[in-house]
Amino acid sequence: MKQILQNYMDKLVGRKYKNKYISIKDIYNKRKKDIKVKGTWCKTLNKHRNNNISYTVFFNIVRRFFEILARDLIVRNQLIHLPLDFGYIYLDKKEHKRAFHYRLDHEETNKTGMPVIYKVPILDDYYYKIVWKRPLKYAKCKILPLTFFKNLINNKNK
Repeated sequence: MKQILQNYMDKLVGRKYKNKYISIKDIYNKRKKDIKVKGTWCKTLNKHRNNNISYTVFFNIVRRFFEILARDLIVRNQLIHLPLDFGYIYLDKKEHKRAFHYRLDHEETNKTGMPVIYKVPILDDYYYKIVWKRPLKYAKCKILPLTFFKNLINNKNK
């Protein structure tokens, strides 16, 4: 019974990739001691005091970085070199390999009892893909198709 409930909860929450990806909160919790901002001058220590930043500030910095990355990558169509030897990212315009795709008509299938499939033409000849050329040690890292990346790419097509 417990296994059935767990499977139901996994489907409900949509945690298909929960062990595959690392959240920003996990990154912050692991590295929060290393993330510091120069603070006020301390005369007794004869140096600046370093202050830790909060999670909200860290999240806003990461979000703003990806907004700038998306703007430069998609709108300005630039090649972007990532810091710390993470490689580079660019937007690649690729041609569709086939001129159509197949669509299953559910209403006709229910009426006839046999699957009814139509060939539907693809309207545009090209599609855009974000390509990340990365070193071998980061081979398992991926860029998720975030919503603002998708929206900017779809607006570029119009």
